[in-house]
Amino acid sequence: MNLVAVLKENLTDTVVSRAAYYVDENPEKTRTALEGIVCTIVAGLMKRTTTEIGVNQLFNAIQKGKYDGSLVASFPDLLKDPEQVSRLAEAGSNSISHLLPAMKSSMGTMISSYANIKNSAAITLLGLMTPVALGTLHQLVLEKKMDADALASLLADQRDRIVENTPERLLDKMGEGLNIQQLLALGVTPAKRSATIERPVLQERPRFVPEPDEDSNGSLAKWGIGALVLVALAGGGYYIWNNTQNYSDYEETAISTDYKDSTATDSTKRLTATPVSGSATAPVSATPAAAGTATAELAAYLASPEPAGRAFKQPFLAFEKGSLTPAATTQPAITELANLLKANPRLQIQLIGYANDATLPMTNKVLSTKRVYVLKQQLIDAGVDLMRIDAVGFGTGVRYNPADTSASRKPTRREVLVKVVTK
Repeated sequence: MNLVAVLKENLTDTVVSRAAYYVDENPEKTRTALEGIVCTIVAGLMKRTTTEIGVNQLFNAIQKGKYDGSLVASFPDLLKDPEQVSRLAEAGSNSISHLLPAMKSSMGTMISSYANIKNSAAITLLGLMTPVALGTLHQLVLEKKMDADALASLLADQRDRIVENTPERLLDKMGEGLNIQQLLALGVTPAKRSATIERPVLQERPRFVPEPDEDSNGSLAKWGIGALVLVALAGGGYYIWNNTQNYSDYEETAISTDYKDSTATDSTKRLTATPVSGSATAPVSATPAAAGTATAELAAYLASPEPAGRAFKQPFLAFEKGSLTPAATTQPAITELANLLKANPRLQIQLIGYANDATLPMTNKVLSTKRVYVLKQQLIDAGVDLMRIDAVGFGTGVRYNPADTSASRKPTRREVLVKVVTK
């Protein structure tokens, strides 16, 4: 089936005009944005199903979420009430951050540029369409009695539909923004869930309303007994559940030049401790890194109550001048960072690259981007889920107006930072 076409059927003239009024944008531009968002959401969910954790997380979100067929049917009426629109957009924004971590900002920027609308409007429209997409998938899962593997196969089959239905100028932005160039070129192989994981049957919800919290002791007791039974029946399933629940919502922000420098005095000591396990309610901390290791300050920050969002300079993640060849210190530092990620299963990071040593025809922007993707691939090869790692290159990190000859020039940068997106 063509999921893109099914979702676009919801974009009636009434829906588009009400959405345009809410975000204060031209209706034609709003339709362009909404149609582009449909393609972008389907592509993002398609990518999510390339890992076993992603398959489980998406299926759980559909099963336990508040979005069902009644939401899809009532969508035009919901847009009549600004309060309902605001609530739905916020819920959808939270869902997209949960399902596609570290992508919401790039998706908003992509749609804003493509449709020539405000970035805030693009983010709001993205939040509005996400519940519709999840509600449609909820309907399909019920009607076709799908399990998680069948849902993953359905989304993997959307690759040709995405290519056929997405305008070329958006497809190029989408491939780079979502890092799915290879998936669009070669196709998608969905991950299969482990046979040991119990696959729940999706139960139909009557309507789109938040469920009341249960505060009674009896409810807590039932939850406790249920958790014990689940652990007894599927020991390995608990670890996967722990990796796929309760991702924090966050608002991605521009990278500041105010970062913490984790330069070390003793580069010979490395974090080699085996990751230790912890409770399901708090991030797991690695064995404290020795002073002087590449991740020592980063590990200390993860163990602190300070909120996520800081970026740390990583001088050990370096490259030979003008090339994509990692320096001798890079592989040990990658091993440390991989261990830290494995020891903190909720940790999501963004690799931020700067370069000032490119030689023509390559630009510093391209060189910095390629370098952080080299590092990302090394972390993936070390066993880290690719969805936990975002990567972006900013060239020299210096922007200036050539016409302003009086402006002071900031020094260019050649370095790699690790930003903590979620602790």
